[in-house]
Amino acid sequence: AYCKRWPLGSSNSMNAHNNDRLKEEFTTVYNTYADTMFRYCFFKTSDREAAKDLVQQIFLKTWSYLQKGEIDNYRPFLYRVATRIVIDWYRRIKTDSLDTLRENGYDPEDKRANTSQTAEVNWVFTVMEHLKEEDQNLIIWRYVEDLSPSEIASILGETENVVSVRLHRAKAKLEQLLNRDK
Repeated sequence: AYCKRWPLGSSNSMNAHNNDRLKEEFTTVYNTYADTMFRYCFFKTSDREAAKDLVQQIFLKTWSYLQKGEIDNYRPFLYRVATRIVIDWYRRIKTDSLDTLRENGYDPEDKRANTSQTAEVNWVFTVMEHLKEEDQNLIIWRYVEDLSPSEIASILGETENVVSVRLHRAKAKLEQLLNRDK
């Protein structure tokens, strides 16, 4: 659903034109979505440097995919790539020892100290950690990144109806946790 292939011409001038068009399209996509992808990665990792690295990986993957075909809807495509890259990042850091992580500047005690958020928002983040990751993603995409249920459905490969029901349940769970911890 994300990719529609187009025939590339064999002449050098046509290939150069296509390459210029790809560069221009990629630049537009990067300028439009880089900050959004950074916020998403930072929210998921709580590590500014890791988020920058992950955004680089997202756009490298997007560039290589763009060269193979036309991406019809960039926003869901980028979130799907970002989600996979964040999952891979967590798998990699799980294998690192705590000492190695600390040497590289990661401090598990200071997970969100670099953010300038209010105590209430930090409390919501802390409570959200008690939700399943799928529910966290739904809430982040809908209420932090302002994606529509239709866009979330595209990311997850599910129907809009299923996403709406899951989102409603995730929100209810979060409200229940927030009310319990008051």
